[in-house]
Amino acid sequence: MELQGALPDTVRNSILLPLINETITALKSMADLHGASDLLGYSDPLDVFVFKEFAVCISAKTTGGSGGKIIMNYDLSTAIAIGNRVRGKMLGTIEKSSVLNDDVREALAEFSNTIIGLATRHINNTQHKISFGTPLYISNKQDSEFLLAGVKNIYTVPIDITKVGRFYCSYLLS
Repeated sequence: MELQGALPDTVRNSILLPLINETITALKSMADLHGASDLLGYSDPLDVFVFKEFAVCISAKTTGGSGGKIIMNYDLSTAIAIGNRVRGKMLGTIEKSSVLNDDVREALAEFSNTIIGLATRHINNTQHKISFGTPLYISNKQDSEFLLAGVKNIYTVPIDITKVGRFYCSYLLS
């Protein structure tokens, strides 16, 4: 499912739309999982960020100097399920980790990096030219508090994964 349309060049349409589309594509290609998001019909506020149990954070900086953070925010069971599937597909094995170990974290970082890399080509075709940093793992609420420092706008979109759960993709604009 690809979200599309002749939409105005807003953060929601120029940044979130490519991120969500590439996340859904990466779930299929990297983990054989079916994801969906109702971004176009999403009626709940996009200005919410609540740390779950594990997140991958990637800093973003525009050519105009403003910055932000892309956050893939997971419940623990969803993070482990996606990490196992991504790692298993990369290695051609069946991964059954029941804990968030280094292997699962690295698979989730690779998953996030792939999404960001693929979305960048679409984002950079808009007025929002962005470069991204390396991923950080955040595994507790106390370590997540820095995420909101200097944030002016928050855009959060849930992504539902069939038979796995839900996670949230957020763009925190500074």
